Order: sequence, then structure tokens, then C-alpha cells
Amino acid sequence: MPRKFRTFAAGLGFALGLSFTAAAASVQVADGLSVDTLPQVSGTFQFAHGFGLIYGPMPVARQLGIVEKMFPNAKIEWQNIFTTAQQRDAMLAGRLHFGSCTPGPYLQSWDKGVDWKWLQTTSGFDGYLMVRKDGPNSVLEFIGTQKKMSPGPNTAQYFTVQEILRQSGKDVKALDRNWANLPHPDAMQALIAGQLDGHFATSDFALRLEEQGMKKIASIKQAYGSLYAVGACALTKTVQEHPEVARGYAMALRKVVEWMKANPEKAAEMMSKSTGNKVSTADFVKYLKSATYDSYAQDADLKTHAAAMHAFGAIKRVPKGPADFYAFPDEAGAKW
Repeated sequence: MPRKFRTFAAGLGFALGLSFTAAAASVQVADGLSVDTLPQVSGTFQFAHGFGLIYGPMPVARQLGIVEKMFPNAKIEWQNIFTTAQQRDAMLAGRLHFGSCTPGPYLQSWDKGVDWKWLQTTSGFDGYLMVRKDGPNSVLEFIGTQKKMSPGPNTAQYFTVQEILRQSGKDVKALDRNWANLPHPDAMQALIAGQLDGHFATSDFALRLEEQGMKKIASIKQAYGSLYAVGACALTKTVQEHPEVARGYAMALRKVVEWMKANPEKAAEMMSKSTGNKVSTADFVKYLKSATYDSYAQDADLKTHAAAMHAFGAIKRVPKGPADFYAFPDEAGAKW
């Protein structure tokens, strides 16, 4: 191997903390986006993410094929799974290696002893609790009624509602019977048709409901003061057994975050393709530039969310440091 290439490969191995058994080479994924290959990795790996813009870098990575290019000798399988809890269950059942997480359900599972890690922060989102124009004007108006709202317990939206109840001096479990577990597309149609009383929609889904004339009565950002983070996650066992895949995927997602920030129109095109072109590129350009979404690779602020959840009794443990949560704590950022 030429000396220059040996130096490059060794440097990449040092950066990833990997031991190379085969030469690495750089391959272009898209204009302005390249990735170093890890040809020594083989086997079949299952990846998943949730629905919609909030997971941005993950469906974009899927459409670009960056993971497949990074691991050319591995078989990569992708799927959509609605909630963090459902992805956790798939991991525990051995059907999923890498999924997507949001702070609330991730932290609750961690608190209950699920041995898993936040692999890589990818984005953050706002969400709006949307009702019809003649619907309730406050979350508190759901208390003591049979009114139903989605997406269901143990989601980011569920914990946000608990935080709103806590801030209002109400029982944080007062609305536990008012949830209906519906994915965004189904819930949107049910709300518009009058079959559902509220839908706590995220990012692009929230904006689309606003365009349909629905009314916003609460938001994640109003409750917490910041966007709600999204990240890739995996069982600790998976990270330990497949360190090259774990580190490689985290690096690929960071590269995609940078590429999306520099190329919003191209990113919007990939997001449109991820929906089977059911949502236009133009719409995704608008959504990507809205206040309801941002792509970023650090500062998920799990510590703040853990403190809030501990205050309203959703978790019993509090973190001692980023190593409690993060697969790669040095990459977590100051606002970990």
C-alpha cells in the first residue's frame, strides 16, 4: 500500500477507534458528501427510524445510501417503526440493531434498566397539540372527559403533556386514559374527520395540520423552552459487539447533518423521496426552514429532560454524567 494511503487509513482508524483489517477508501455519496468505507464489516444489520421530518438525517441517510456505501460488504435493512418504545422492543427481541429515540421514552426505558445508549444526536423538533377550530382551547380541558388525543403513552408528546400538567399544578397522570396510539398519517386524517379530538403532531405534520385549519393549543417548545432532540440509539450490547458499525453509523449521521445544513434543497428532495413523493420537495424546503425543526449533532440536553421527568415522577434515577447515556460521551456536547 502506498505510504500516503497507509497514513490516511491509519488516521481514519485512529479517529474511529477501530482496528483495520482491510484498506479504507473514500467514496462519494452525493455532491459535497463523501464517506470512508469499512470493507471488513460483514453480516446483516437492521436499521429503523420513525415517520416524518423530525428524524431528518436518518431517512436522508437511508435515501442517499450512505450506510450501504460505508459498509459495502454488509447487508443493510431499513424499516419505519412508529415510536421509540416500539423500536426498543424490537431491539430487545433481537429484530433491530439501530433505531431512533426521543428523550422521554429513551430516559424512561433507561431508568427501568434497559441497557442502551444514545448513539448520535441528529436533530430537534417542536410539536403542536392540534385540535379542530371548535375544539378545546387548553390541554386542561381534556381532563375528566372522554376526549382522545394521539400519539399515545411513552412518547415525546405524552411526556410533554405531563410536564404541562405539572407546571399547571395538576396530577401528571390525569390524562393517561385520554391517549390513542395512532401514527401521524392516520391521526391527522382522524382529527380532520372528527374521529379524534386532538393530535400532538410534530414538525412537518403540525404545519400541515395548520394548513388544514386546525388550531394549536400547546407546543413542546412552550413546555420546555427548546426543541426536543432526536437521536439514533442502540442497545449497549450492540455497540460493544459491533463497534465499527456503531461508530461508523454515528459518523455517517454527523456527515449527513452537515450536508443537510449546507444543502437544504437537496436534503428536501431526499426527504420527499422518503415519503414516496407524497410530500413535495418544495414543502420539505419550507419545513426544513421553519421554526419547528433543526438538524444538529450535539447538545440533546438529556440532562434537562431527565431532571424534568424526575420532578414529575416519570423516572427515579438522575444521570451523573454523559457517560450514563451516550455511546460516545465525548461527542455529546456541552449541553448533554
